Amino acid sequence: MKRISFYLFAMLIGTMSFLMSCSDDDDDDTTVASEKVAGTYNGNLVVKLMGQEVANETKSLSLVKNGDDAVNVVIKDFILSVSIGEASIPVSLGDLKVEKCALTQKDGKYTFSGATELKGIKVPITETSELPVDCTVDIADATVDGKNLSLPIVVGVSMSGGEKFMDVNVQYTGVKQ
Repeated sequence: MKRISFYLFAMLIGTMSFLMSCSDDDDDDTTVASEKVAGTYNGNLVVKLMGQEVANETKSLSLVKNGDDAVNVVIKDFILSVSIGEASIPVSLGDLKVEKCALTQKDGKYTFSGATELKGIKVPITETSELPVDCTVDIADATVDGKNLSLPIVVGVSMSGGEKFMDVNVQYTGVKQ
């Protein structure tokens, strides 16, 4: 009888161990937020100046992991080709990097914001002259929903060391590759 009790006890312990190992913990997603949104996005960049669309071009950008709950927005060779009338003026912002954009998540959608300053950007006025300006680059309430990125950017432009005189609105929409 003692042997049967021992075997029943051993079977009970074995069954409990098996059931505990098959719990729903395997379904928990332990991927950190930044890993879910990090990657290269291909899409469209639309630039508006004083309410008028002045540029619409295909562009790739990257969201790079910066800790568990933050990303850096990186746009390589960020050139705004601004069309005014018949003329097209290329304004190079260089390699744009907005660091440590904190991620928040709600209902599977990730939101982030961030800002950076760019000093001494050269805006061509004529073929031989340039105007140095400073820019503030603000990203407010950008979203990643699944593989889709919506990234609004406001570039505030001021004379070097002076007050802001213009906002350039940029809207990027892209899909993660």
